[in-house]
Amino acid sequence: MFNEDQAPEASGRSKFLIVLVILSSINLGISTMGSIPGMLGQKVDAKTIKDARLDFATMREQLLDAHADSFVGVVDQMEKVTLSMFRHFQVYNSLNFLVMVLGLTGVILMYRQRKLGFHFYIVYSLGTVCIPYLLNPIQDIPTILTIVGLLYSGLWVFLYSRSLHSMH
Repeated sequence: MFNEDQAPEASGRSKFLIVLVILSSINLGISTMGSIPGMLGQKVDAKTIKDARLDFATMREQLLDAHADSFVGVVDQMEKVTLSMFRHFQVYNSLNFLVMVLGLTGVILMYRQRKLGFHFYIVYSLGTVCIPYLLNPIQDIPTILTIVGLLYSGLWVFLYSRSLHSMH
């Protein structure tokens, strides 16, 4: 499927793997750095909370105006999850940081052609989807967000799996 792009370089790494590692490293690096202030105790200010509530109210209004009433429940769930994340900001960011470090470790190990990195990456991928479940009741989490998260994570795991043949 990715044969031409997966031509091994002198090091044995495919170009495709290198592209995945670069893209993942950028994403994980930015996400990890974004979690550090919250992990170290930065609080969400009242203005941010007020703005978030206003944004959700606006979304609700727009959905009702568009006669898409069935999506209002999803917006309500998203608001609950967001406000819960604000309340548990330090815990959320600490968990997020740990999962991101696990993902970054997995990417580095895969770059070094170690299959163990792929397994770390799978745990990271599932961890990003599971964090909201640790801080919220199941009924408050929009199913669509979980499905999209699993599909997105699954895509990246699938892409990395295309390079497993070059790892040991």
